[in-house]
Amino acid sequence: MVDEVEALVCEPPVLEGRTISLRYAAVAGDEVRHAFTEVVELPAPLDHVARAVREPVLRLLSLAAALSYAKAFAPAPISVPGGLTARERTFLTEVARNGLGEFAYVNDLPAVLDLEVLGPELPEPTSAPGPVAEPQRLLVAVGGGKDSIVSIEALRGAGHEIGLFSVGSYAPIEATAEVAGVQLSTVRRRLDPHLFGLNAAGAPNGHVPVTAVNSLLAVLTALALGHDAVVFSNEASSSFGNVAWHGRTINHQWSKGLDFERLLRESLPAGAPTYVSLLRPLTELRIARRFADHTAYHRVFTSCNRAFKLAEGDRTSWCGDCPKCRFVFLCLAPFLSRAALLDVFGGCDVLADEAQLTGFLELLGVDGLLKPFECVGEPDECRVALALLREHADWRDHPFLAHPEVDAITATPAEREAVFAFREGEHLLPPALEPLARAV
Repeated sequence: MVDEVEALVCEPPVLEGRTISLRYAAVAGDEVRHAFTEVVELPAPLDHVARAVREPVLRLLSLAAALSYAKAFAPAPISVPGGLTARERTFLTEVARNGLGEFAYVNDLPAVLDLEVLGPELPEPTSAPGPVAEPQRLLVAVGGGKDSIVSIEALRGAGHEIGLFSVGSYAPIEATAEVAGVQLSTVRRRLDPHLFGLNAAGAPNGHVPVTAVNSLLAVLTALALGHDAVVFSNEASSSFGNVAWHGRTINHQWSKGLDFERLLRESLPAGAPTYVSLLRPLTELRIARRFADHTAYHRVFTSCNRAFKLAEGDRTSWCGDCPKCRFVFLCLAPFLSRAALLDVFGGCDVLADEAQLTGFLELLGVDGLLKPFECVGEPDECRVALALLREHADWRDHPFLAHPEVDAITATPAEREAVFAFREGEHLLPPALEPLARAV
């Protein structure tokens, strides 16, 4: 049983060379019940970065990372005794209430949707974020999946100077960098082990908006290495929610969505690198169509969470039996031969496993089934992918398509057109990058 506390306190982050210490305390009255220190190691120091730029980004990182510890005591408030500017308060409030939506839903803690943020008001800096300049040196976030590969190749093809960034070191990420022939800079992040002990003791646990943390780590890395822009590869589908609950839309991918992208850009200080998602106006299916052409990466990429397990012995490229494996298999199948796709999945025909039928029906948006709490595309995309399979010589006779529940699912011509359309006005791309997204 975990102690009840009054608040999770965020203490000021400490920077020493390349190492950042993020400090938190769970308190009851004047007593500290639990103390935590998370350690982050950047690939280069920030000594040369102006304090007026460096410190606000470090503070935002501290606020975003706090949620990993706050959830153990939810719905206790998050307190920042040193104070918050109005922009920081808005940032933390939105990231907590939206980014912890899935955690609240799964643990039946609706009060988390209105999580309180405490702390005195601080004045805003005199310099607010100015107009976004056209990027020159871009730091591209890599997760080992198809989306970041499409971004890498689009940017390289246009002659942009790029570097690659990751949090942690994993085989698919390193192999992607090797195939691309681009330098990879890695951030090391170590959560306080005491948190895992609390989870084992029964503290509430679940999904946190990790992309919010990774985005700020990317901004700090860009500052350290002299990049003027951070490029993620989050697409239109990430803004699509999973379920309506207590008057809110619960979205597993909220910190990958457009609302978070806009929030972070508005929260960063003047002089910080531009933060943007190159593939924002595109669907996963359109991205998959382009990725199918990048055959050099087909042997190294993965989207399966099993590839990123903490214990190295638990890792595998594709498990072949999870929402992400099902989704990637379904959305790549229209654009690859059967032999090529089975080669990607180590010979596993995911569609042929009847035990996974319900999992596919969830992706396809069948009434009464919930969209999986995973990074997967919209039901419309999956239905269009299914329609394309019926026209594909290698797949049209597959027994999966003849299953009555699958056979009843259709996609209209209008849905096909919408799935492959560029979503006008649903992105924050600067003029130099917008044509690259349109060309995907």
